[in-house]
Amino acid sequence: MVDENLTDEQQSDLIRQWFRENGYFILGGLGLGLALLFGWDQWQSGKTRFAEEASGIYEELVGKIRVNDQASADALLNELLSDYGDSPYIDQARFRLAKLSLDRNDFEAAAVQLESVIANSSSDEILFVTRIRLARIRLQQGQYDAALAVLDQVDAGSAFYAQANDVRGDIYTAMNRNGEALAAYEAALSDSRQPPSIDRAFVQVKRDSLDVGDLATVSETALDVPGTADASVVTD
Repeated sequence: MVDENLTDEQQSDLIRQWFRENGYFILGGLGLGLALLFGWDQWQSGKTRFAEEASGIYEELVGKIRVNDQASADALLNELLSDYGDSPYIDQARFRLAKLSLDRNDFEAAAVQLESVIANSSSDEILFVTRIRLARIRLQQGQYDAALAVLDQVDAGSAFYAQANDVRGDIYTAMNRNGEALAAYEAALSDSRQPPSIDRAFVQVKRDSLDVGDLATVSETALDVPGTADASVVTD
């Protein structure tokens, strides 16, 4: 603080002396602040450019898939992987390629794409969706144990876990393990979260169509189905 008892000239001399002693620190601080601001802007611009480039490659890949150009689509996916490894477009590209393979009834190729998503994605939502799709493919292939193993990786606390039990019921039905299928469908139907993640009417039809024989065994088989320990058994 400047001494108020000093003359104006003495105060001016003190201020000039202070700036001579501290001016470099002030200028250095200003320069550092400007450099940080410039660096932040450059980083943000780089992120935007990175996302736009990845988006452009993804859109080109989608175009190749629409005309069934598998080779070009695969090449574009490889470009995404090599140059934009952290891009969320990679998961979407793999989903697209899996769908293309399914349209050609190439179930194993579709499964390979989905397994790659599971191995590399960090999104819980994407992992859930991918595991459900992969389980359905393994069911279609008749690889029932593999399908059940995929579903065992689904988090029972997921808001969409009813879907996992629905698919599990389809697998057990295909295996003629009707008691376990009934328990799985019951678990799916007993999920009261809103909005429901399943077509409840369709699951009910599948549940009602089962020829389970002696339903007294269901309470035991239900214990073998993850997430079904509290499932009630409808006997009508």
